[in-house]
Formats: sequence, C-alpha cells, structure tokens
Amino acid sequence: MLGRLVRGARGLQARLTASYVLVTLAVVVLVEALVLGYEAPRLVNDTRLQAQVSATATSFMEQLLQRYHGGQVPAGTLLGDSGQPARPGQARLAADGSTLVVPAIPGAIGSHKAVTAVVVIAPNGTIIASSAPSRYPPGRSAARLLPAAAVSAIAAHHPKGVGSGSTPYGRVAWALGGLASPGAIVIGGKSLGTDQRQVYSLYVQAPQSTGFVNPVTAWNELRKLSDTGPLLSASYALLIAIIPVGVLFGLLASRRLVRRVRRLEGATLAVADGDYAVSLPTSGRDEIGRLETNFNAMTEQLGSALAAERQRATSDARIDERTRLAREIHDAISQHLFSIRMIASGLRKTNPDDQQLEAIERSTDEAIREMQALLLELRPAALNGAGLRPALEEVCDAYRSRLGVAVDAHLDDVSVSAPVEHALLRITQEAFTNAVRHGHARHLAVSVTRDDGQVELAVRDSGGGFDPAAPHAGSGLRHMRDRVAELGGTFELRSSPGAGAALTIRVPAS
Repeated sequence: MLGRLVRGARGLQARLTASYVLVTLAVVVLVEALVLGYEAPRLVNDTRLQAQVSATATSFMEQLLQRYHGGQVPAGTLLGDSGQPARPGQARLAADGSTLVVPAIPGAIGSHKAVTAVVVIAPNGTIIASSAPSRYPPGRSAARLLPAAAVSAIAAHHPKGVGSGSTPYGRVAWALGGLASPGAIVIGGKSLGTDQRQVYSLYVQAPQSTGFVNPVTAWNELRKLSDTGPLLSASYALLIAIIPVGVLFGLLASRRLVRRVRRLEGATLAVADGDYAVSLPTSGRDEIGRLETNFNAMTEQLGSALAAERQRATSDARIDERTRLAREIHDAISQHLFSIRMIASGLRKTNPDDQQLEAIERSTDEAIREMQALLLELRPAALNGAGLRPALEEVCDAYRSRLGVAVDAHLDDVSVSAPVEHALLRITQEAFTNAVRHGHARHLAVSVTRDDGQVELAVRDSGGGFDPAAPHAGSGLRHMRDRVAELGGTFELRSSPGAGAALTIRVPAS
C-alpha cells in the first residue's frame, strides 16, 4: 500500500495537479500584486491625502480670515505660495508634515494633469480667486471644473465636506468649507467660529496618484491603515482557498489524460509480451491521439512482419525438407534405378530378342527420367540476389542437361520487384514441371518481355496437352492463378488434348 501511494505521489497525475496548483497560486499572487500596485495608492490617498487636504483647507481658512475681514477675499487675488514651483500630478507635503504645499501659479500650466490648488467661490458658483488663474479664472463658473459632489454642496449653500472625484484634469481629493462673517469657519462640518452666516466657499484639491507602485510598499502602506484589515484578510483567505480549488481542478483536468496514458502504457506492455494484435482507440487529435494512431500503425506493421517472418520460416523449413528428400531420393532410389538399367542393358546385349528385358530397360529409363523431373521440382532454382534472368537460365539449363529437353529461351533483362521475381520464377518452374511430367513434352519455349509497365511471361510446350475446363487432381494451376492474382496480373492458359499448352502471364513490373 505504501509503495502504491509513493508511486501515485510521483505519478503524472500528481505532478500535473501540483503544477495546476502552483500556476493558479502564481496567477492569483500576480493579480493581487497588480491590484496592490495600482489600487493601493488610491486607497492610501482616500485616507491620508483626504486628511492632508482637510488640514490644508483649515490652514487657508485661518489665513484668509486673518488677512481679509470676514473672509471676503478680493476678486482676482492670487492665492498660494509664490515661492513654490508647480508640479502637476503631484501633491507635496509642507514642512509641518500635516498640510500640503499649494503653489501660486500665475501663468499657464503646460501639463493637462491636475494640480494642488485652492479656490474661493462666491455663493452664486462663480470663482472669486484661486492659486491657478489659468485653470480656475475669476468670474468663471466652477460647475465644470470641480467634482460633482463639491458643486452640489456649493449649490445647496452648504459648502462643507471632503471626498474624491473626477475633474477635467484627473481625479483629485478635495475639501470644502465655508467662510462666514465675522470670521466663522466651517470645514467638513466642523465649526471654527460662532456665526454660521455663509459668505464664500473655500475649495482645496490635491491630485491623487494613479500610477503603479511597488506591491511590497503598497502592502506595507495598507497594513498601516486601520480600516484595511478585512481587505488584507481576504487576500490571505483567497490564497489559502486556491489550494483545494487548484487540486480539484488539476484532478479533473488531468484525469482523462492520465487514463489515456495508462491505456497506452498497458498496450506497450502487451506488445513487449508478444501480443502484436493489441489496438488502441484513437481518442483525440492532440499529441496523445497521434501517438495512439502511430502505435496502432506500429503494431500492425509488427504483426505483418511477424507473420511474414513465420511464413518465411515455414517456407524455408519446407524447402529444407524438400532438399533433404531430393538428396535421399538421389542417393538411394536413383542409384538403384540406374543399376537396374545397367543390368537390363547388359542382359539385352546377350539376349537382344528378349522382350521382357526391353520392357524393363524402357521402364527403367522412363522411371529415371521421371525421377530427374521430380528432383528438379524438389530442388527448385533460387534467385540468390542475381536477378530473374540468371535464375530462369539456370532452370532452362537444368532441363536441358538432366532431362534432355530442348528449351528455347528468349529472356529480356527486366528489372522488377522482389515479389514479382519470385512469383515469375516459381510459375516458370511449375509450368516446366507440368509440361514434362504430365504432358511428356520434349520441347519447351519460354520468353520474358517488358512493355508499358508490365512484364509478360510466356511458356509453351510440345506435350500431350489437356482440357483446361476439366477438373484436375493437382493444385499447380490453382497456385499459379493465386500468385498472379496477388500481384494484380492476368492469367491466360490455352491447351487441348494432343496440341500442347501455351501459358501467358502479365503482371505489373513493380
């Protein structure tokens, strides 16, 4: 059991599942890092920056009330610190660390980003004075230049509150307060005086940072905020929850793949044990599916090769057995027949009129001739890599020298495939054997020609002939027809009793 568990832990499915979990965790961590990098500055601005903007508004309220009686700022006054350079898109802390630097920008602003600014607005919504006249010109309505929430508070004659919102120049954190007479001030709902009669509105803004920051820095900033605990806890919980989800997803996603691989493993073991008939169902067009298809092709080729090897071994064994029989017949029976003929020939010389001795001599000669034909059939010529023409010439020479049969051979030197060579050689041997043994032919003619991609073999004899339509006990003709049919060729046989036989075969050259 322990070994099985260890193999399972090291198996493909376990590795795939682990990779799914790791990839999923990596994706979640990357997403959280991106969210922290882009969203943490906004969360921090919504707390610290809002407090800084409110403190800056309070500071400006006190300055304006001290400088201008009742907070009534003259129209067109340039507010802010004229000694500070303008930095669009950035909010800078003042030396005290709690308020922001509001630069006085008398000229045009080259950037389209929001700037840290202070604006005094009349009860009717028109701008009285600002720190950036090119952005907030005196006499112009503030409705389209400030965040919607701030505009609504000014229109309701209750200029108070803090928040963040969009402006034509980007997102800003803002604070709104009211200047009252004599010297009363209200910022974010906090009253700094006794008389709440509203005269002017004071608006302060600072640009919010929306760029990407280091996720580690953003994480540390969030941890310092008291109201981000649930957010951080949710991040930890998400990472922990991803593990079982990743395991489940990995098991489900890899189950079918692992099953196909195990099926392929079982098939390879079967082939290793000698079972070449095993076949796999093709279950897809992916790499495993192509591997299954190639595996089936491989087993089919191995099975065909094994069958051919077995057939070749059987054929070799049969040839060896026929060669042994031919040797035994030649060494035993043929020698005895030759001795009988010599004895009968000697006796005839002393008794030339003895008919029985003449019959014995004639029968012995016929038996020797039949035996020679049988030996040629038992020990057929072989190709031995020399080609078809030399093998056929060997057959013709054997019938001439051993049986005394006249053979006319017209053999072209044709180049054909090995199966065609083998078939044509065996058909020629079978045709010669039938003509001599059964037709008692004394003259044979054979020709091999090639024309238009086909090879023609023609064998003619002067034997007794036969009726091709009549049933025959032997199987030689059937074997010849089968060989030709396997090669996709044509088989033609013409013969009649007393007229010999003519065999014509045409097969593809390759």
